Amino acid sequence: MTSEPEVPANRTPTLTDVAKLAGVSVATASKAINGRGEVRATTRVRVLEAAELLSFAPNALARGLLSGRTGTVGLLTSDLEGRFSIPILMGAEDAFGAGQVSVFLCDARGDAIREKHHVRALLSRRVDGLIVVGSRTDPRPPLAGNIPVPVVYVYAPSSDPADISITVDNVGGGRLAIEHLLACGRRNIAHITGEPGFQAARDRAEGAAA
Repeated sequence: MTSEPEVPANRTPTLTDVAKLAGVSVATASKAINGRGEVRATTRVRVLEAAELLSFAPNALARGLLSGRTGTVGLLTSDLEGRFSIPILMGAEDAFGAGQVSVFLCDARGDAIREKHHVRALLSRRVDGLIVVGSRTDPRPPLAGNIPVPVVYVYAPSSDPADISITVDNVGGGRLAIEHLLACGRRNIAHITGEPGFQAARDRAEGAAA
């Protein structure tokens, strides 16, 4: 059992404080908190209890420098007021797992200069990757410069086919809609399309016609 913590209220608890409270060495405390396998289960529980009592949080920056990863990803959008950016953010957080990776949201507002600023700021914080969300399905230029982390384009594809782009199959969607009506026995079908200037509207019309 751990005793009551004795850390001054005006000081942030350290790993040394955790080790002292748990009655182990600093090295053992570090291994227990980081999930290393060389620590007995009872010792690990004692260390984790001490860390909880002290409200100890490992230094994420220091751990990131040691591991080469910071456990953060940047999500850059131009459509924060639209319908898709927040669901995409929620999906990314769900996929990464609760507490495993933090997602930083930045809104470029369709401004190329603002987008460059956000990219520089995110890279300066050593994010492990970037998710770029467009406001429409038309291809967009890839991020400028040498980006040292993986980049995934979502909803709006990159105009560079070598990039990774996750997009909606609007052609397939248009086809499925008409196939459903045909399966219901309908033969006199009208298609009310969207704005022709949008790639999504043109793709759905193509799928419907096919």
